[in-house]
Amino acid sequence: MKILITAPSLDETRNVSGISTIVRQIIEHGRSEFHHFTAGREDGERSGTKWAIKQALLPFRFAAKTVVFRPDVIHINTALTDRSIIRDAALATAAKMAGRKLIVAVHGGRYLIEEFKSKRLESVAGTMLAKANSVIVYSDFEKSHLLRRWPKLNIDTLPNAIPLENAALVPRNNPVPVITFFGRMHESKGLHEVIEACKTLVASGFKFQFRAFGEGPLREFFVDAMTSYLGDRFYYGGIISGEQKWRVLGESDIFVLPSRYGEGLPMAMLEAMATGCIVIVGDVASVSTVVSDGTNGYLVKPNDASGLASKLKVVLDDKLEWGTIRENAVATVRSKFEIKAYIDKLEKIYESTTG
Repeated sequence: MKILITAPSLDETRNVSGISTIVRQIIEHGRSEFHHFTAGREDGERSGTKWAIKQALLPFRFAAKTVVFRPDVIHINTALTDRSIIRDAALATAAKMAGRKLIVAVHGGRYLIEEFKSKRLESVAGTMLAKANSVIVYSDFEKSHLLRRWPKLNIDTLPNAIPLENAALVPRNNPVPVITFFGRMHESKGLHEVIEACKTLVASGFKFQFRAFGEGPLREFFVDAMTSYLGDRFYYGGIISGEQKWRVLGESDIFVLPSRYGEGLPMAMLEAMATGCIVIVGDVASVSTVVSDGTNGYLVKPNDASGLASKLKVVLDDKLEWGTIRENAVATVRSKFEIKAYIDKLEKIYESTTG
């Protein structure tokens, strides 16, 4: 089966994106013949005339690729954000005009859970999703939200997954606890809350090291603020991938991702859990379908710096619980979020779409 699949750049050194990560894994582990079509902004890519022209030409390039590649299924990966909706609605229209079967996978976005601010944009999103033979979401929680808006959608649930061959629960021997952030440096990830929580920890006398990895529009602000408040307790390591990523997670004690909005099911969270990090993550979208607070990780409310600080204090104060939390986190990922089972279900969705 031939699949034309969209995602931002798959080069991890140029783009920090959960969509790119899962698409790389689909292409690597899937049994179909895939062709990747680049759709989405790279980190550091600026808006301007050149970018606007590139976006205007995107549907025409996509239509041409459809004619040349002749896919059995077109798999569009989108997020319910303003720009993604407009861009991918045009691609969905091109797919249907070409007479192709269409799958639209929704990867979070502000409007996945929050109400649309524009009725026109909501209409465009609904029309895009209605064109799909199947809409893929991460959980029944997300499915219920979409069906509340658009009851006639055909929706399949397929949680994110990761390959586990490089993930292992290893002993940590850090002289002081290591807290890590790994991901896209965007305000939606709760970076302001991380800064305030770390200030509180320092003022309360807690000893820790903080390491951050990734790229995004808030990178300079975040790195400068954390360096100012933490000094040599803070380290920024740029973009990491492959073995280096797994090594960093394996050396970390705690992983923080206190997202404000826009998450679906964070790949970085699953990767951190797989290596035995104690995750402290924002209770948004499908996160609570994976993390049970106090059992295999910890949940914090969005936009709550004091709540994040309090949760970090609890974790740092109670190291006796770390072993159990880590073991439960690893068991959760290994039993429910392994890439082979994900690929098996995705292939069945492809088959049902063409059958």
